[in-house]
Amino acid sequence: MEGYIEMNIVIILSGGSGLRFGGELPKQYHILSGKEVIAYSIDSSLKSSLAEEIIIIAGAQHIDRLAGTYGVLCIEGGDSRNESLKKGLDYIKDKYSICEKVFINEAARPFLTAQIVDNYYRLLDEYDAVITAQHITDSLGRDGEAVTNRDEYYLVQAPEAFRFDYLYEHFAADSPITATVQQLPPERNVYNYFDFKNNMKITYPEDLHHAEQIMRQFCGEDARER
Repeated sequence: MEGYIEMNIVIILSGGSGLRFGGELPKQYHILSGKEVIAYSIDSSLKSSLAEEIIIIAGAQHIDRLAGTYGVLCIEGGDSRNESLKKGLDYIKDKYSICEKVFINEAARPFLTAQIVDNYYRLLDEYDAVITAQHITDSLGRDGEAVTNRDEYYLVQAPEAFRFDYLYEHFAADSPITATVQQLPPERNVYNYFDFKNNMKITYPEDLHHAEQIMRQFCGEDARER
């Protein structure tokens, strides 16, 4: 269509309170190798060659500081991950005339790269959704089974990406399902992306130390330049 412009938007979910992490400050705002944990997702999204807008969904008390520090759009989230994501999707539907693709990451996952963002957007030319998947390497058990075949299962993680209209049509904030892709119809066309290694999520205080060591190993001594 003449004049058609494709809009790709990144959503960064940053509304978690971090109860398992402990303390008053949520985990995504702690310092990791000289920067806030959330800054790594923001920086990688800004470096993406295909992302055209970034929306952070956060608690009301953090919105002004995040917007001022990083110069990106921030909106208030809900009481759960699904409620926060729905607010982001509703905002996009209301404020943007065209959104083709949406990329979603969690602020507590600092190992995102611009290449990952771009790869997921490109895969959406062919698929309805792209999810980060990890093979299970430990033995897997299930009550009532003597042996469970771990090859029949995989871990589902953020980031994830979707054709916007397809996700918007099928996503419900009140669903108990927390893996977004599992809200889509059974006939969904999904690409499982197994090549995002070291996709660590900061959950406990000791994770900050582990993440810093990984950054030093893979990103050099000055991980702040990621």
